[in-house]
Amino acid sequence: MRVSSTVDRLDVVPGGSGVVPLEVVNTSEVIESLSVHALGVPEASLLAEPEALALFPDAVGALTLTVGLPATFPAGTYPVTFVVAGRAPGGREAYHDVDLVVPARPALRLDATPTIVRTRGRGAFTLEVRNDGNVPLDVALRPQDGDRTVRTTITPSTLAVPPGGVGTATVLVKGPRQLLGSDRDRQVKVHAEATDVESSISLLLRQRSTISRGLMTALILLAIVAAWALAFLLGTKQVLGADPYTKVAPASFFAATQAEGSASVDAGGAPSGSLAKVGPLPAGVGATVSGTVVSAADGQGVGRVTVVALREGRDGLVEVSSAATQADGTYTMSGLFPGAYLLRIVEDGYDEVWYPQAVSELSAQEVDAVARKIQEGTDLTVTGHPATLAGQVVVGDEEDVEVTVTARPAWSGADPTQQWQTTADADGAYTFADLPAPGTYELTFAAEGYQPSSTTERVLGGQERFALDVRLGAGTGSIAGVVTDGTTPLGGVKVSTTIDGKELVVGTPTVGSVGRFVLPNLPTPGTYVLTFSKDGFGTTTEVVALGPGEVRADLSVALRGGTGTVTGRVVDAAGNGLGGVTVSAGGAESGASTTTLTAGTVGAFTLTGLRTGGSTTLTFVKDGYQPVTVPVTIPASGPAQPVAVTLPSALGTLTGRVTQGGKGLVDATVRATNGTVVRTTTSTQDGDHGSGTYVLPDLPAGTYTVTVVVDDAVVATAVVDVVGGSTPTVRDLPVGG
Repeated sequence: MRVSSTVDRLDVVPGGSGVVPLEVVNTSEVIESLSVHALGVPEASLLAEPEALALFPDAVGALTLTVGLPATFPAGTYPVTFVVAGRAPGGREAYHDVDLVVPARPALRLDATPTIVRTRGRGAFTLEVRNDGNVPLDVALRPQDGDRTVRTTITPSTLAVPPGGVGTATVLVKGPRQLLGSDRDRQVKVHAEATDVESSISLLLRQRSTISRGLMTALILLAIVAAWALAFLLGTKQVLGADPYTKVAPASFFAATQAEGSASVDAGGAPSGSLAKVGPLPAGVGATVSGTVVSAADGQGVGRVTVVALREGRDGLVEVSSAATQADGTYTMSGLFPGAYLLRIVEDGYDEVWYPQAVSELSAQEVDAVARKIQEGTDLTVTGHPATLAGQVVVGDEEDVEVTVTARPAWSGADPTQQWQTTADADGAYTFADLPAPGTYELTFAAEGYQPSSTTERVLGGQERFALDVRLGAGTGSIAGVVTDGTTPLGGVKVSTTIDGKELVVGTPTVGSVGRFVLPNLPTPGTYVLTFSKDGFGTTTEVVALGPGEVRADLSVALRGGTGTVTGRVVDAAGNGLGGVTVSAGGAESGASTTTLTAGTVGAFTLTGLRTGGSTTLTFVKDGYQPVTVPVTIPASGPAQPVAVTLPSALGTLTGRVTQGGKGLVDATVRATNGTVVRTTTSTQDGDHGSGTYVLPDLPAGTYTVTVVVDDAVVATAVVDVVGGSTPTVRDLPVGG
């Protein structure tokens, strides 16, 4: 087989295609059905027209090859080999090498999830930076907002995104809170810039007012009702109150008020300047109680719960003051009337608790409030209702990825063996229910082939919390294997590929693990073109596709042939050239092979691609001839000495006479068979040996049974040995004795 083309360099833009015309010559002696495949590009990207080309011997045909590339095919120059092969056994493949040149085509696109966030203060957007081009991009992100009161933060602000990859950043937008009014839209535009390409996306922060119009109306109505109720209660108290001295204390009781004896009695029966036991007292007069509210689960401070102070009144416990805890769980109640108080917490999501850890007022402990002093250390421990923590994990465009999510307590003193584990569903959603709360948990996300990730979330009592989305990045992979010459491992082989436009080269060792190679730390998922080369051998390429974090360790590559050449000629016993003889080096299955010419210098051959600096054997095979094997030495440089080979014939001839009564018998049927081959002839009137002569030529060597048939009856039988390449065997067959 022989191919040629006018195209040695093919320029194809990503997402486009290029055409390579091939002219094919069938140099074999049989009709061939030829097909073509490519080394160096994905098989799916090659289209051959026609798919199968039928050619008669010495005929010429044309193949049109179209190479199409995906839009994200990496830029660079790739050696591509087109292999044309037939279906006949022992046929020789033909090759044509082309340099595939893929120019750089940067492309950048921004997506956001969500694009609109409605909140009171700040909102978080997940920004996806997609590299739809074929070159790696270093992307810089910057915000632009028309409203200068908005503060925008992007984390991270720079990303390195490989071709076809996706980078993730978080955009936090915070606007000034507004007390009253309708929702206000604050638009922020995010720009992404890289070399020769840029993109942008608009995000919308829709801010709600702290007090909406409906709530404002409700509060006004409630204030009106409260004012009427207060007026009614005060009026009733003035009319029906009988013990004003139980509700007030004389001003002289406090060092900060007027001196004793200076007070007078007002119209209501209380001394002038006296202070009420309910409500806050003036600064520097009342008592102060402070402490910390902690969680029973993790011992950390619990914010946003209300501590209430109660004291005994005429009709039972009366709430006199309250305070909300800060983020660290601390609280302070000032301006308390001196005396004994009970402290209580009643909050949604938490069990009711009385100071210090009582479940009811019967077992609660009183706190003594002293005027102008701070009573510290009034700490309470709350037990929260079980919490729910949910979220979503994103793994890019891959499908059927099983992500395991583990929640572990992240507070000091937690049981290190305690954990909760679940598996994200097909959409990446996960949920943990019945988590002890309040508590802080470390969430770990793991999936085969991806780099693990972790984050920390805190849940409050009875809370249903939604965590921020987590994106898993694919881990690195590797390609390993062995390079041989078909049977024996080869050392000193150069193995190379390209990562992000940079060449990665390793070599196979010559001692120890001879022929083994490893290409580590390969970004995944991705497709890699591996090139194998060694002096004295032809260059071979392999295309390997790696999934997320995939480790490929079973690649086996055979470097066939080399740069050595042997020429010669094959003739028959008479010295005539023999065409169509198969010539193979080192065996037809593992070595290079060719066929001798059937036109021009018939019997001549040229065998290339042999390993130099060593010896090999050449085997010559042709139907009808005995195979011959000869040794040959391939020098380190230059061609080997021409080889002259004579193939002896593997066929013989059987001839003789059919006689009856000593005379030749004419028109008798003579049949010879060895069980596989059957030959038939008829005895003739005039022959080289007289009448009754028969000739059976071109019989493969072996033992034959010869029969004579006359009038459909076998009249004579004999057994004859035929030797290939021998002179005709004469066998007379007498009929009837």
